[in-house]
Amino acid sequence: MWQRLWLTAVQAALVEWQRHLPITLVEDPGRAQVRLHRLRPPLLGEGRARRASHGRALLQLVEVERAGELGREPRVEVLISPGQRQEALQATALHELGHAFGLWGHSDRSGDAMAAVPGQAPVLVLSERDLATLRWLQAQPALGVPATRVLP
Repeated sequence: MWQRLWLTAVQAALVEWQRHLPITLVEDPGRAQVRLHRLRPPLLGEGRARRASHGRALLQLVEVERAGELGREPRVEVLISPGQRQEALQATALHELGHAFGLWGHSDRSGDAMAAVPGQAPVLVLSERDLATLRWLQAQPALGVPATRVLP
């Protein structure tokens, strides 16, 4: 039951992102650039300042072979704690997937999915500010090459 609850919440967050980004789900984890894990993230900080987090996105640069060519790609391991209620799981997944899709910064507004500190009500859809940040990010040149596709 808990696995199904977690999976349902994560799938709902993915559906929200798929409304704005082309996302391809793959069966083979070795082909995935973003990997989702039902796992409590380790504590942050040191000593008494250590604090818990319900989610974490960890970025790596990995060497991969695609179509016979070796290259480097980002890989993001997304850890989403299973110990939350349904809406909190979905909000955590929406936020952490935002990091995985390139929105590494945080918003100072609790109504945004990318808020640094969540408000009282879980955010289950991307705000206009989240989407504006996504469009800005997509418009940036990648390694000196202008972006070829920008969402409206």
